[in-house]
Amino acid sequence: MAKKQRSEGAAKNSLVRICCYVALILAAVLILVYNVLPLIGVNIGGKVIGALSLVKDIALLLGIGFGAYAFAASHGKAAKIVFWIALVVYVASAICGLF
Repeated sequence: MAKKQRSEGAAKNSLVRICCYVALILAAVLILVYNVLPLIGVNIGGKVIGALSLVKDIALLLGIGFGAYAFAASHGKAAKIVFWIALVVYVASAICGLF
C-alpha cells in the first residue's frame, strides 16, 4: 500500500501554523512576565527572557511572512515590493530591539 505524501503547500501551511502557535504562546508568556509579574513585586529579566523574545520574533516573522508573501504574490509586483520593504523594516527593527 502506497503512503500518502504531503504536498509542499501542506508542509508550508503546517510550518506557518506551528510558527503562529509558538509566537502566540511566547507572546502571552512575555506579556505576563513583562507586565503582570512586576505588579506583584517579581522582576524577571536577563538572557532567558531576551532569548524567548528573539524566538517569538522569529516565529512571528515566519508565521506572518509566509501568509503575507502569498497575499502579495497574488496581487502583483507593487504588492511584492511593499512586502519586501516591510519585511526589511521589520527585521531591522527586531534586530535593533525597536519592536
